[in-house]
Amino acid sequence: MSKQTFVFRDGQIVPKASAAPKGGVSILSDIEPYQNMKDRGWITSRSQHREFLRRNNFVEVGTSQDHLLK
Repeated sequence: MSKQTFVFRDGQIVPKASAAPKGGVSILSDIEPYQNMKDRGWITSRSQHREFLRRNNFVEVGTSQDHLLK
């Protein structure tokens, strides 16, 4: 028995496989400022966060960990 996923489209619950993609714009807000754990400096933007990780050879671990399995 296989599982089926459903989504809500136009007031109806429909199978995800047959549902049209939901259109629209997705806007991601900037991160809240935080103090880093290495030198206690402040990180105030996503670009600073990425640069800090790159500069210190850090890896951000989240829900997507494909790079760890290679």
